[in-house]
Amino acid sequence: MNQILIKEWYEKYKTGIYRYSLMILGNPHSAEDVLQETFIKALKTPIPPNDIDRVQAWLYKIARNCCYDLLRKEKKEEISTKELRIAHSPSFAQNISEVEFMDMLANLKVIEIEIVSLHIVAGLTHKEIAKVMKLTTASTKKRYERAIHKLRKEFEEE
Repeated sequence: MNQILIKEWYEKYKTGIYRYSLMILGNPHSAEDVLQETFIKALKTPIPPNDIDRVQAWLYKIARNCCYDLLRKEKKEEISTKELRIAHSPSFAQNISEVEFMDMLANLKVIEIEIVSLHIVAGLTHKEIAKVMKLTTASTKKRYERAIHKLRKEFEEE
């Protein structure tokens, strides 16, 4: 893999991948480790020619796998997954703060949090999210719609 190309991708995608990892792991240090591991794996992995146009989705898929590898490792070490928290997310509406939005996200399922963060934070399309999460595009769209509906409902109740 071309190191110059990886450096360009790192500069372009590091913030989004870090935030995504942080949302899954809830730990800034672990998210930094995953960010580094993502690009180390990218350096070691040849990209199939048809995936060059989908670099962002490919990198998020590597990051996702690194996050879940880390979570499995922690679970084996008997660290409670209940300690995981959402650490950072932008608001989906201008009228609520990030803190309120994080509280609202805490009421979603983990898969819904991932889909919402990949779409809102990373800007991935539903097709790209489906590829990252190994789901169908229709499934990611429906889960995203349901999650946003839950968030809007909760927002209206407040």
